[in-house]
Amino acid sequence: MNGKTENRIQQECVIWFHNRYMNHRGCLFAVPNGGTRSALEGKILKATGVWAGVSDLLLMVGGVTTCLELKTDVGYQSAKQKRWQSLMQDNSFNYYIIRSQEEFIEIVEPIMEKYGN
Repeated sequence: MNGKTENRIQQECVIWFHNRYMNHRGCLFAVPNGGTRSALEGKILKATGVWAGVSDLLLMVGGVTTCLELKTDVGYQSAKQKRWQSLMQDNSFNYYIIRSQEEFIEIVEPIMEKYGN
């Protein structure tokens, strides 16, 4: 166990990506889908396209979209996240659950080598 929060793991992954692939900054981005909001804010966000369960990060490079869900060592997906994963995989998108920066690198580097020209 690394004892890191999801936010910390995500920060480490994003910083590593931005330093490693400077020309592709913006191709990896966060989807700020969580947090506490009022009922009115929730309705507005839903009406403008926010979708519960969307993965934490999306990597879009070379015409390929990869969904990356960040979890701690003991974290697990919600039912809405599992539905989103199924929807993405049913539509031929890549979907990974990431629990460390090392896992992130193992998944992202081959994608970038293949599509990140």
